[in-house]
Amino acid sequence: MDFKLRTYQIDDTEKKTKVNGFFRSYGSNWSRVCACNGVLLLSNILSMVLSLMIVMLVFPMIFSFFLPDTLKDTLISSGIVTAESATDEAVENLYFLMTMFSSMMMIGFMTIVNGPIYTAISYYFRNLIRGDANFKSDFKKSLKENWKVSLGMSLLSILITFILLYNIGYYQQAKLGYVSTIARGFFTCLLVFWICMQIYVYPLIACVELKFKEVIKNAAILTVSNFPASMGIFLLELVLYAVIPFTLMITLKQAGYGIATLLYLLFSYGFVSFLSTHLTWKSIQKLIERNH
Repeated sequence: MDFKLRTYQIDDTEKKTKVNGFFRSYGSNWSRVCACNGVLLLSNILSMVLSLMIVMLVFPMIFSFFLPDTLKDTLISSGIVTAESATDEAVENLYFLMTMFSSMMMIGFMTIVNGPIYTAISYYFRNLIRGDANFKSDFKKSLKENWKVSLGMSLLSILITFILLYNIGYYQQAKLGYVSTIARGFFTCLLVFWICMQIYVYPLIACVELKFKEVIKNAAILTVSNFPASMGIFLLELVLYAVIPFTLMITLKQAGYGIATLLYLLFSYGFVSFLSTHLTWKSIQKLIERNH
Protein backbone atom coordinates (compact mmCIF):
# COMPACT_ATOMS: atom_id res chain seq x y z
CA MET A 1 0.00 0.00 0.00
CA ASP A 2 1.39 3.37 -1.05
CA PHE A 3 -0.46 6.54 -0.16
CA LYS A 4 -0.09 10.05 1.23
CA LEU A 5 -1.70 11.06 4.50
CA ARG A 6 -4.11 13.98 4.35
CA THR A 7 -3.55 17.37 5.98
CA TYR A 8 -0.04 16.82 7.33
CA GLN A 9 3.34 15.32 6.56
CA ILE A 10 4.89 12.37 8.37
CA ASP A 11 7.55 13.56 10.79
CA ASP A 12 9.28 12.16 13.86
CA THR A 13 6.40 13.21 16.11
CA GLU A 14 3.86 11.43 13.92
CA LYS A 15 5.99 8.31 13.79
CA LYS A 16 5.83 8.06 17.56
CA THR A 17 2.10 8.73 17.78
CA LYS A 18 0.23 5.70 19.07
CA VAL A 19 -3.42 4.93 18.59
CA ASN A 20 -5.15 4.56 21.93
CA GLY A 21 -7.02 1.34 22.60
CA PHE A 22 -10.48 1.33 21.05
CA PHE A 23 -12.47 1.22 24.28
CA ARG A 24 -10.35 3.99 25.81
CA SER A 25 -10.93 6.17 22.73
CA TYR A 26 -14.62 5.34 22.58
CA GLY A 27 -15.10 5.81 26.33
CA SER A 28 -13.63 9.30 26.25
CA ASN A 29 -15.65 10.32 23.19
CA TRP A 30 -18.87 8.30 23.51
CA SER A 31 -21.16 11.36 23.68
CA ARG A 32 -19.67 12.80 20.48
CA VAL A 33 -19.98 9.43 18.77
CA CYS A 34 -23.65 9.17 19.81
CA ALA A 35 -24.28 12.66 18.43
CA CYS A 36 -22.66 11.64 15.13
CA ASN A 37 -24.93 8.59 15.12
CA GLY A 38 -27.85 11.01 14.75
CA VAL A 39 -26.08 12.83 11.91
CA LEU A 40 -25.52 9.55 10.07
CA LEU A 41 -29.14 8.53 10.55
CA LEU A 42 -30.63 11.83 9.35
CA SER A 43 -28.26 12.15 6.38
CA ASN A 44 -29.20 8.69 5.11
CA ILE A 45 -32.96 9.19 4.76
CA LEU A 46 -32.69 9.07 0.95
CA SER A 47 -30.43 6.03 1.25
CA MET A 48 -33.07 4.39 3.44
CA VAL A 49 -35.73 4.88 0.77
CA LEU A 50 -33.44 3.37 -1.87
CA SER A 51 -32.48 0.54 0.47
CA LEU A 52 -36.15 -0.13 1.18
CA MET A 53 -36.85 -0.47 -2.54
CA ILE A 54 -33.98 -2.95 -2.96
CA VAL A 55 -35.05 -4.95 0.09
CA MET A 56 -38.65 -5.23 -1.11
CA LEU A 57 -37.50 -6.23 -4.59
CA VAL A 58 -34.71 -8.71 -3.82
CA PHE A 59 -35.22 -10.11 -0.31
CA PRO A 60 -38.37 -12.10 -1.23
CA MET A 61 -36.23 -13.87 -3.86
CA ILE A 62 -33.75 -14.91 -1.15
CA PHE A 63 -36.05 -15.47 1.83
CA SER A 64 -39.34 -17.18 1.05
CA PHE A 65 -40.99 -15.71 4.18
CA PHE A 66 -40.29 -12.12 3.15
CA LEU A 67 -43.85 -11.52 1.93
CA PRO A 68 -46.95 -10.98 4.10
CA ASP A 69 -48.69 -14.18 2.94
CA THR A 70 -45.73 -16.49 3.39
CA LEU A 71 -44.64 -14.72 6.58
CA LYS A 72 -47.93 -15.64 8.26
CA ASP A 73 -47.54 -19.32 7.36
CA THR A 74 -43.91 -19.32 8.52
CA LEU A 75 -44.77 -17.79 11.90
CA ILE A 76 -47.54 -20.29 12.55
CA SER A 77 -45.67 -23.38 11.34
CA SER A 78 -42.58 -22.48 13.39
CA GLY A 79 -44.66 -22.11 16.54
CA ILE A 80 -43.56 -18.51 17.16
CA VAL A 81 -47.20 -17.39 17.26
CA THR A 82 -50.56 -19.12 17.32
CA ALA A 83 -53.00 -19.04 14.42
CA GLU A 84 -55.40 -16.92 16.50
CA SER A 85 -52.83 -14.22 17.21
CA ALA A 86 -51.47 -14.12 13.64
CA THR A 87 -54.09 -11.74 12.32
CA ASP A 88 -53.63 -10.11 8.92
CA GLU A 89 -53.08 -6.74 10.55
CA ALA A 90 -50.44 -8.09 12.95
CA VAL A 91 -48.59 -9.87 10.13
CA GLU A 92 -48.64 -6.78 7.92
CA ASN A 93 -47.27 -4.67 10.77
CA LEU A 94 -44.48 -7.18 11.35
CA TYR A 95 -43.70 -7.28 7.64
CA PHE A 96 -43.48 -3.47 7.60
CA LEU A 97 -41.07 -3.51 10.55
CA MET A 98 -38.98 -6.27 8.93
CA THR A 99 -38.58 -4.28 5.73
CA MET A 100 -37.73 -1.10 7.65
CA PHE A 101 -35.11 -2.75 9.83
CA SER A 102 -33.69 -4.65 6.84
CA SER A 103 -33.22 -1.38 4.97
CA MET A 104 -31.55 0.13 8.03
CA MET A 105 -29.35 -2.97 8.19
CA MET A 106 -28.15 -2.34 4.62
CA ILE A 107 -27.18 1.19 5.66
CA GLY A 108 -25.43 -0.20 8.73
CA PHE A 109 -23.38 -2.49 6.49
CA MET A 110 -22.36 0.74 4.67
CA THR A 111 -23.37 -0.77 1.33
CA ILE A 112 -26.15 1.77 0.65
CA VAL A 113 -25.14 5.05 2.30
CA ASN A 114 -24.50 8.74 1.81
CA GLY A 115 -20.78 8.39 1.06
CA PRO A 116 -19.72 12.05 1.53
CA ILE A 117 -21.34 12.22 4.97
CA TYR A 118 -19.85 8.90 6.08
CA THR A 119 -16.42 10.09 4.92
CA ALA A 120 -16.79 13.40 6.76
CA ILE A 121 -17.76 11.59 9.97
CA SER A 122 -14.80 9.22 9.50
CA TYR A 123 -12.48 12.23 9.14
CA TYR A 124 -13.88 13.72 12.35
CA PHE A 125 -13.51 10.37 14.14
CA ARG A 126 -9.91 10.08 12.93
CA ASN A 127 -9.18 13.45 14.51
CA LEU A 128 -11.01 12.44 17.69
CA ILE A 129 -8.68 9.45 17.94
CA ARG A 130 -5.67 11.73 17.40
CA GLY A 131 -7.00 14.26 19.92
CA ASP A 132 -7.32 17.33 17.67
CA ALA A 133 -10.93 17.24 16.43
CA ASN A 134 -13.26 20.11 15.64
CA PHE A 135 -16.57 18.88 14.23
CA LYS A 136 -17.54 21.92 12.18
CA SER A 137 -14.19 22.50 10.49
CA ASP A 138 -13.44 18.77 10.06
CA PHE A 139 -16.85 18.14 8.54
CA LYS A 140 -16.62 21.04 6.08
CA LYS A 141 -13.04 20.22 5.11
CA SER A 142 -13.81 16.58 4.37
CA LEU A 143 -16.93 17.39 2.35
CA LYS A 144 -14.96 19.87 0.25
CA GLU A 145 -12.01 17.56 -0.40
CA ASN A 146 -13.64 14.13 -0.59
CA TRP A 147 -17.19 14.46 -1.92
CA LYS A 148 -16.41 13.30 -5.47
CA VAL A 149 -14.56 10.11 -4.58
CA SER A 150 -16.90 9.22 -1.71
CA LEU A 151 -20.03 9.85 -3.80
CA GLY A 152 -18.61 7.68 -6.59
CA MET A 153 -17.84 4.91 -4.11
CA SER A 154 -21.34 5.00 -2.63
CA LEU A 155 -22.95 4.79 -6.09
CA LEU A 156 -20.66 1.90 -7.04
CA SER A 157 -21.48 0.14 -3.78
CA ILE A 158 -25.22 0.44 -4.39
CA LEU A 159 -24.82 -1.07 -7.85
CA ILE A 160 -22.57 -3.94 -6.77
CA THR A 161 -24.71 -4.71 -3.72
CA PHE A 162 -27.85 -4.90 -5.85
CA ILE A 163 -26.14 -7.15 -8.44
CA LEU A 164 -24.82 -9.53 -5.77
CA LEU A 165 -28.15 -9.71 -3.94
CA TYR A 166 -30.02 -10.26 -7.20
CA ASN A 167 -27.67 -13.08 -8.19
CA ILE A 168 -28.11 -14.75 -4.80
CA GLY A 169 -31.88 -14.45 -5.20
CA TYR A 170 -31.80 -15.71 -8.78
CA TYR A 171 -29.90 -18.87 -7.90
CA GLN A 172 -32.07 -19.32 -4.80
CA GLN A 173 -35.08 -19.49 -7.11
CA ALA A 174 -33.42 -21.45 -9.93
CA LYS A 175 -33.78 -25.23 -9.97
CA LEU A 176 -30.28 -26.11 -11.16
CA GLY A 177 -29.21 -28.57 -8.48
CA TYR A 178 -25.57 -28.27 -7.40
CA VAL A 179 -25.03 -25.37 -9.80
CA SER A 180 -27.53 -23.25 -7.86
CA THR A 181 -25.96 -24.19 -4.53
CA ILE A 182 -22.41 -23.42 -5.67
CA ALA A 183 -23.38 -20.17 -7.41
CA ARG A 184 -25.43 -19.01 -4.43
CA GLY A 185 -22.53 -19.74 -2.08
CA PHE A 186 -20.08 -17.96 -4.40
CA PHE A 187 -22.13 -14.76 -4.62
CA THR A 188 -22.83 -14.86 -0.87
CA CYS A 189 -19.07 -14.99 -0.18
CA LEU A 190 -18.54 -12.08 -2.58
CA LEU A 191 -21.25 -10.09 -0.79
CA VAL A 192 -19.69 -10.73 2.63
CA PHE A 193 -16.26 -9.70 1.30
CA TRP A 194 -17.77 -6.56 -0.24
CA ILE A 195 -19.44 -5.69 3.08
CA CYS A 196 -16.10 -6.19 4.87
CA MET A 197 -14.43 -3.86 2.37
CA GLN A 198 -16.89 -1.11 3.28
CA ILE A 199 -15.40 -1.10 6.78
CA TYR A 200 -12.30 0.55 5.28
CA VAL A 201 -13.60 2.47 2.26
CA TYR A 202 -14.77 5.72 3.83
CA PRO A 203 -12.08 5.92 6.55
CA LEU A 204 -9.48 5.42 3.79
CA ILE A 205 -10.95 8.25 1.73
CA ALA A 206 -10.95 10.42 4.85
CA CYS A 207 -7.43 9.60 6.02
CA VAL A 208 -5.33 9.28 2.87
CA GLU A 209 -5.15 10.70 -0.63
CA LEU A 210 -6.23 7.97 -3.02
CA LYS A 211 -7.71 7.85 -6.49
CA PHE A 212 -10.99 6.05 -7.02
CA LYS A 213 -9.47 2.71 -8.11
CA GLU A 214 -6.86 2.91 -5.35
CA VAL A 215 -9.60 3.15 -2.71
CA ILE A 216 -11.06 -0.17 -3.87
CA LYS A 217 -7.62 -1.79 -4.11
CA ASN A 218 -6.46 -0.68 -0.67
CA ALA A 219 -9.79 -1.52 0.97
CA ALA A 220 -9.47 -5.05 -0.42
CA ILE A 221 -5.88 -5.28 0.84
CA LEU A 222 -6.85 -4.13 4.33
CA THR A 223 -9.78 -6.56 4.38
CA VAL A 224 -7.43 -9.46 3.65
CA SER A 225 -4.54 -8.30 5.87
CA ASN A 226 -6.95 -7.68 8.79
CA PHE A 227 -9.19 -10.62 7.95
CA PRO A 228 -9.96 -11.78 11.53
CA ALA A 229 -10.80 -8.22 12.59
CA SER A 230 -12.80 -7.64 9.39
CA MET A 231 -14.89 -10.75 9.96
CA GLY A 232 -15.27 -9.83 13.62
CA ILE A 233 -16.74 -6.43 12.71
CA PHE A 234 -18.96 -8.05 10.08
CA LEU A 235 -20.35 -10.46 12.68
CA LEU A 236 -20.80 -7.56 15.11
CA GLU A 237 -22.74 -5.67 12.43
CA LEU A 238 -24.86 -8.76 11.81
CA VAL A 239 -25.70 -8.97 15.50
CA LEU A 240 -26.38 -5.24 15.90
CA TYR A 241 -28.38 -4.75 12.72
CA ALA A 242 -30.15 -8.10 12.32
CA VAL A 243 -30.06 -10.54 15.23
CA ILE A 244 -30.85 -8.09 18.05
CA PRO A 245 -33.59 -6.05 16.29
CA PHE A 246 -35.46 -9.08 14.89
CA THR A 247 -35.15 -11.00 18.16
CA LEU A 248 -36.50 -8.02 20.10
CA MET A 249 -39.40 -7.56 17.68
CA ILE A 250 -40.45 -11.21 17.83
CA THR A 251 -40.04 -11.70 21.58
CA LEU A 252 -41.04 -8.29 23.01
CA LYS A 253 -43.24 -7.02 20.17
CA GLN A 254 -43.91 -3.26 20.58
CA ALA A 255 -41.44 -2.87 23.44
CA GLY A 256 -38.81 -4.68 21.38
CA TYR A 257 -39.48 -2.40 18.44
CA GLY A 258 -38.92 0.61 20.70
CA ILE A 259 -35.64 -0.76 22.08
CA ALA A 260 -34.37 -1.62 18.60
CA THR A 261 -35.27 1.86 17.35
CA LEU A 262 -33.36 3.45 20.23
CA LEU A 263 -30.30 1.36 19.35
CA TYR A 264 -30.40 2.71 15.80
CA LEU A 265 -31.06 6.28 16.93
CA LEU A 266 -28.36 6.51 19.60
CA PHE A 267 -25.76 3.80 19.19
CA SER A 268 -25.34 1.35 16.30
CA TYR A 269 -24.28 3.48 13.32
CA GLY A 270 -21.91 5.68 15.28
CA PHE A 271 -20.33 2.80 17.18
CA VAL A 272 -19.55 0.75 14.06
CA SER A 273 -18.32 3.80 12.13
CA PHE A 274 -16.00 4.77 14.99
CA LEU A 275 -14.77 1.18 15.23
CA SER A 276 -14.05 0.98 11.48
CA THR A 277 -12.21 4.31 11.54
CA HIS A 278 -10.17 3.19 14.54
CA LEU A 279 -9.19 -0.07 12.84
CA THR A 280 -8.28 1.69 9.57
CA TRP A 281 -6.23 4.39 11.29
CA LYS A 282 -4.45 1.79 13.41
CA SER A 283 -3.53 -0.10 10.22
CA ILE A 284 -2.20 3.12 8.66
CA GLN A 285 -0.12 3.81 11.76
CA LYS A 286 1.47 0.38 11.46
CA LEU A 287 2.45 1.18 7.89
CA ILE A 288 3.92 4.50 9.03
CA GLU A 289 6.10 2.73 11.59
CA ARG A 290 7.12 0.07 9.06
CA ASN A 291 8.08 2.50 6.28
CA HIS A 292 9.77 5.26 8.30
